[in-house]
Amino acid sequence: TTKCGAYISAGVWKEFACYNLGATDESLDPNIPTQAINGNYYQWGYKDPVAYVSTPNGAISGWNTTVAPPGAWSDSSKTGNDPCPTGFKVPSHDIWLGVVNTTLNTVSNSGSWTDDGNFTTAKSFGPNSSTKTLTVPSAGYRDFGNGSLSSRGSLGFYWTSSLGNGNNAYRIVSTQTLAYGTTVSFRNFGYSVRCISQ
Repeated sequence: TTKCGAYISAGVWKEFACYNLGATDESLDPNIPTQAINGNYYQWGYKDPVAYVSTPNGAISGWNTTVAPPGAWSDSSKTGNDPCPTGFKVPSHDIWLGVVNTTLNTVSNSGSWTDDGNFTTAKSFGPNSSTKTLTVPSAGYRDFGNGSLSSRGSLGFYWTSSLGNGNNAYRIVSTQTLAYGTTVSFRNFGYSVRCISQ
């Protein structure tokens, strides 16, 4: 079985799930972004998805506006609210910072990076530009206020398990020109999740 992953620090390679959490067809090539590997959208600290790849783009009736409490997800261990399958958990902010570090992993793009709802745009990491070992689709996000979809095809947002200040948590953000993981976001946004091996 081919394993997916990336370097998280010098000489330390870590296995990740090959697909976004909620991907509907894990028989597909994980490095070629399609609708079937786009995955679900999750709010920080919650186990169940708040939207699926098939959910209409507009506002979601009954959208959850309750912020999950601190400790719902954890950097140090897997909690009961962690949505990842057995043997995996939501990665910490520090782990994602290692992945996006261009001295550790080569970063490459695929797709148009156009905000038109496409499923073919992604950021990839690997030992060189032609070898991809971790590809994250640019699935956009679900708005914290009503769940409406934005930026699919032009931006990727992935939760970390790490809390920020106030009601925020850390996220990884990918654009056409860069990938960075130093920003915080309100925990009720719906973002993608890519699980890491424990």
